[in-house]
Formats: sequence, C-alpha cells, structure tokens
Amino acid sequence: MQPVFWAAASVSAVAAVVMVCMLKYQHFHGKRFYALTFIAMIWTLITVGAEASTPSFACQFDMAVVAWLGNALVPVAWCFFVFAYVHQAEWLSKKRVVAALVLVPVGCFVFAATNSMHQLVYTAETAILPGDRQITYIHGPGFFAITAVLYTFVAATFYALIKAFARARRSAWPLLTMLAVVTITPLSANASYVIFGFTVFGLDPTAFMFTVGILAFTFMLLTNKTMDMASIGQSILFNTTSEPVILIDNNRRVTLMNSAAKRSGLCNLSKADADALLAKIDTRSPRTTDASLTIEQRIYDPRIQEIESPLDPNGAILGWSITLVDITDRIVITRALEDALLRADEANRAKDEFISVVSHELRTPLTSLKGGLALALSGRLGEIDARIRSPLEIAQRNGMRLSRLVDNILLAQKIDVDALSLDALPVDLGTLLKESLEENKMFAAEQKIDLVLPKGDQTATITGDAFAIRQIIDNLVSNAIKFSEQGSTVEGSLSIRNGHVRLSIKDSGRGIPDGMEGQVFGRFEQVKNGGQYATQGSGLGLHISQQLARQMSGKLFYDSVVGEGTTFHMEFATVAARQPAVILSAADNTDDTPTSATTGDTPEAVQA
Repeated sequence: MQPVFWAAASVSAVAAVVMVCMLKYQHFHGKRFYALTFIAMIWTLITVGAEASTPSFACQFDMAVVAWLGNALVPVAWCFFVFAYVHQAEWLSKKRVVAALVLVPVGCFVFAATNSMHQLVYTAETAILPGDRQITYIHGPGFFAITAVLYTFVAATFYALIKAFARARRSAWPLLTMLAVVTITPLSANASYVIFGFTVFGLDPTAFMFTVGILAFTFMLLTNKTMDMASIGQSILFNTTSEPVILIDNNRRVTLMNSAAKRSGLCNLSKADADALLAKIDTRSPRTTDASLTIEQRIYDPRIQEIESPLDPNGAILGWSITLVDITDRIVITRALEDALLRADEANRAKDEFISVVSHELRTPLTSLKGGLALALSGRLGEIDARIRSPLEIAQRNGMRLSRLVDNILLAQKIDVDALSLDALPVDLGTLLKESLEENKMFAAEQKIDLVLPKGDQTATITGDAFAIRQIIDNLVSNAIKFSEQGSTVEGSLSIRNGHVRLSIKDSGRGIPDGMEGQVFGRFEQVKNGGQYATQGSGLGLHISQQLARQMSGKLFYDSVVGEGTTFHMEFATVAARQPAVILSAADNTDDTPTSATTGDTPEAVQA
C-alpha cells in the first residue's frame, strides 16, 4: 500500500502549491476560509495515505482518529467560504465563526480519540478481517451523530448556493454550479461509504473526491471572470459609456455592441446603413475616419481602432472597434455660432457704415456753421449786442466740440481698419511737449491750474508722425488739466534711459482705481468716480492716443494712486539723445519707473 501513500502525498503537494499560488496572486472574498479548506484537505489526505501504508491495527486506527481534525474542518471551512465568496456575509467576522472553526474539529477529534472509553464512534467489532490489509470500521451512534453535525454545515452550504442561484444572472450560473458540484461530490461519496460501504483502496473516499472537486473549482476560479473585478469593470465600462461602441470582426460582421449602440438604433440598422458604416473602414488607414454617419436624425463621427491578434500582432487583425461620437449638438452649436458671428459682422459693418456716413454728412453743415458763427463774432457783419454774443459764443464752442467729436470718430474708424497712414520722420519730442504746454496755458488758467514746463533747451528725437504725437500730448495735457483740483499743478517731463525716451504728464486729480485699464483705453469708455462721470466726453481720446502710439511702435500707459493723482507715460525708442541722461521737469519730481507698468492707461474719467 506504499503507492497509496505516495499518491496521497503527491496530491497533497500539488494542493499545497496551488493553495500558496492562490493566496499570493488571487484576490477574492473568503480567502482565509478557502485556505483553511485546503489545509484540512491536505491534512486528511496525508493521514489517509499514512493509514493505508501501515499494516498494524493500532497505527491505522490512530491515523483514522487523527484524520477527524481534517474531516471535520473541511465542511465547516467550505461552508464559511461559500457564504463569504457568494454573499460577502458580514456575520463571518464574528467570534462565533472562529469558535466553530476550532470547536467542531477539536470536538470531533476528542470524541473519536476517546472511543476506547465509550465505543460510540467505532464499535468493538471494528477490526482487520482475515485476508484484508485495512481496518473494517463498524460505526457506532457517535459516528452518525458527528456526521449529522457536519451535514448541517453542508446543508447550510446548499442553502447559500440556492439563494445565490435565485438572485444571480445567468452568466454566473456556471460558477455556482461548480460550487454545488464540489459540495455534493464528497457528500455523495461519504453517503456511499457509510450506507453501501464504498471505498477507494479500502479507505473512505470522501477526502479523495473532495480533493478532485476543489482542485477543479480552483482551476475554474483562475479562469472564470464572473467574480473578477477587472473583467466586470471592463464590462460595466463598455455597457455604461454614453457613446455607442460596436465590435466588427475581420469578416465585417457585427459581433458585439454596447447598450448605447442598441439605444441609438444600431441594432435596427437597414442593410444600406450597415453597408455604409462598414464602407467607412479603410483597411489602409483604419485608425480614424473623417466621414460622418447619420442614424435616426443623429450625426456620429466614427472613431475606428484596430483589434490586433495576440498570437500575431504584426499579422492579420481580428477586427475593429468603432466608437461613434455623437456630434449632432456640436454641429448645431457650431452652425449657430457661425450664424451669430456672421450677423454680428454684418451689424458691425452696418454700424461702421452708418457712423462714416453720418460723420461725413455732419462735416459739411458743421463747417458752414462754424464759419458763420466765426464771421458773426468777428464783427465783420456789424456790431453784435452783448445779449446775442453770449449765446453765439456758446454755439461756437459746442460747434467746435461737435467737430472734434466727428473728427475723432472718423480717426478711430481709420485706425480700426488700418486705413490711417502716418509719417516716420525724426521728431523732437521735447519741442512738441513745450509747444503743447504753452498752447494749453490759457485753458489751464481758466481751470486755475499751473502748468510746469521742462527746464532748459534739451531735445529728445524719435521717429514718428509729428501731428499724431502732438495730438497724443494735447490729449494727455488737456485731460490732466480737467481732472486736477483747482490750485494744483500739471507737470510735463522727459526722461531717457536705455535708448528709450519717456514723456510723462502728471496731474493732481483723484486717481484711477486698480484694474480700470480696459475702461481707460476702451472705445467710448469712461471711468466713473464717486458714482458719477468725472466729466462729459466721447470716450475716444485715450483710445485714439493709445492706438496712435502703438502704430508708431510706442507705448502709452499710466501709474495712479487714488487720492494723489495719475501720471501718464508715452514711451518711444530714441533716434538721438543730445541731452543728459535724465531731463526733469521744473519741479524735479519725475519718477522714471512706473509703479504699475500697465499696457493701458487713462485719466480717471473722460478723455477729450
């Protein structure tokens, strides 16, 4: 009987290797109960093999008694494993489960080990019959009592499986069937042994049959994907994605589609639609396709991906995975945006044309109006009564203001459409600054503002259009006068550093809050102060000034401190610097480095 022992030892070794691999590489519920089942099964196989290999009655009987530790532990551990694997039962973590795993096997072993005192497990007739090598066991009532206790765990296992069958999907039935087979096979073998005396090599066949069953289940556990999280996750992801996905084999037959594809009507495709979809598969460049597909009034963009053969990655492909991206809403939105942009462009053109026509139509009557008023006020048409002169002077000022507005609108329009041509000639920036300050002295005196002129006769030559630069300076100076408090000063200064000349106009006004650059340099924009506009105006002066500076490769920006005032800077590259490194104003208070180098700047309210 030595071959029986070695066979049992070999199977036990295989079972041990399988158990270690499962514990190390597999992750599933009930792993510790599964391990205990393996250990009990290996224990039983070793003791049964040892029993078969010894000729003496005493050794065989002792091995049979020791085997009860494994015989009793197997159904208990297997029952708990099934509950954990199939139902993830929370009660398995309680102490009574551990007690059952310890007390049931130990109790059965103690009861069998004390058989000599009570003869309840094996009767006195148990012996090696003449001509036999193995003991013929005559079971007593204690044996059947132990069996009944263990069968309650088997019955609980079947209850768990029946409950699982009732709620599981059909895809899980093969796995549950294998669990049922593993459970019922040793039960049938044990019943045949007890009732009919069926043996294997003269031994109880229960352990052998359970070993075969559990090894078969282990193989299925390794290969079956029913409880595999990665496989289940891929299936869920495939079926829950919002985009239709279909799989087509290399014979161009649809083999699988997800739920979104079925909902989108792909399962009811006409043959013409199916052929149109398959025709989009270009085997020469199957990665993507630009052609769209219309299905039930929805437009889809097919994204095609090859499915390579794992046996021959460089050979023939298995098929294609086609993801249909619904672009209906995107196309509708794109078309709506295009229509809106077209309408906005047309409206903008109409607005520009209207402004241009109105501005040009206003110029002729404005010229006549200004000329007539000037002629009347000159006295050439006769003396004018004082009561009449005052309203005529008001009309003349408003006419000039309206004329400047028209000129500014036309100039802004030319700048916006790149229709303004500027000279690029040497310009003495210092001279233009002095001229502007001189010519604004009268306006400053009316506002009770002192203008501070640069000292000396220095010059700073830049390249640009003298008329445009003078327009920028005049706008900065007039704004500074308007926004300064009465009795304060407006300073003009020049400074040169690193080949750049900076012209600065500093006022003593209320300052500009942070973050107002867009309004300062915006078209028809004005900065509010204290909830009201600082003054009336078109909001074009600084917008035009900044655009003119940019067109001459210059910069216009500002520094401002609320409550103290604002300094506007205009900066250009120098052509020649024939003066000291820094030319200061009369107040000698020019700061060459702005506190905030903004790309946009303006006084705290309206531009002239």
